Amino acid sequence: MKTVRRLFCGIFVLTAFSLVWQHRAMAEDAPFTYGLLFKIEQTGTPASYLFGTIHSEDERVLAFPREVNEAFEAAGTLYVEVDMDPVNLLASMTAMFIDDGRELSQILGSSLYQETVNAASTLGLPEVAIRHYKPWALAMMLSMPPAKSGQFMDLVLYQRAIQMNKKVAGLETVREQLDLFDKLDEADQVTFLRETLNNLDQLPTIFQALLESYLKRDLGALMALNDQMLQEGDAQLGEKFQLAVVDERNLRMANRLEVPLAQGGLFVAVGALHLPGEKGLLRLLEQRGYRVVRIY
Repeated sequence: MKTVRRLFCGIFVLTAFSLVWQHRAMAEDAPFTYGLLFKIEQTGTPASYLFGTIHSEDERVLAFPREVNEAFEAAGTLYVEVDMDPVNLLASMTAMFIDDGRELSQILGSSLYQETVNAASTLGLPEVAIRHYKPWALAMMLSMPPAKSGQFMDLVLYQRAIQMNKKVAGLETVREQLDLFDKLDEADQVTFLRETLNNLDQLPTIFQALLESYLKRDLGALMALNDQMLQEGDAQLGEKFQLAVVDERNLRMANRLEVPLAQGGLFVAVGALHLPGEKGLLRLLEQRGYRVVRIY
């Protein structure tokens, strides 16, 4: 169950994984490069709020500022990327495993498989436990920062909303998020795992840089990290990640917010890297006639 929880939590940091794959427009040319909490307004409709989160257990991150707490408490509905109920947890479990009778070693070959076994052991996963994982599932788990408490921003907000009897909804389904990887060609899945293994030593530095930029509310710096971390990996796969992990998801979330935003009173919490840029959520909502005002 601990392993499943790790993968399930991983769907909330998909954009962080893309740091080692993708290249975006320079931050100085992008809109909405500062702030984490934005009011979304339209005449005649109660205000809603869009809040950028980061997958971190750091106590500074989990100490929500007054502005965020007030906006959250005033909202009647919480929207997160995915509804974190037990049914979705089970759905993520079944998606992890190879379902055609093969084992992972047959897909990876002996050398890459052994490298994967060694890396998985650092998570407390013995060789027998990973034999039937799909390559992308292991890549996701290996890309996650080490978990201690299991608490992260989206989950804390979700739990708080349930306790306050707020309506809670997801902007995407678990299946939609996992399909970002499940629909990759097997060769691309193997490349994703190989590139993840090649960059394991850099991940702590990446996550620390993300955290520091987040605490400064500097969305521009988060975008600049994407440019800085462009790797010598598979460029074609990087383009696929850019389109599927960021751009297409932003558009899907904007489309699904259209009806509930017309009612107002929402608190929307998504990964901070979904907010900035010409194709970010804030610009997409602005283009649909909403006034976007930075609050924090």
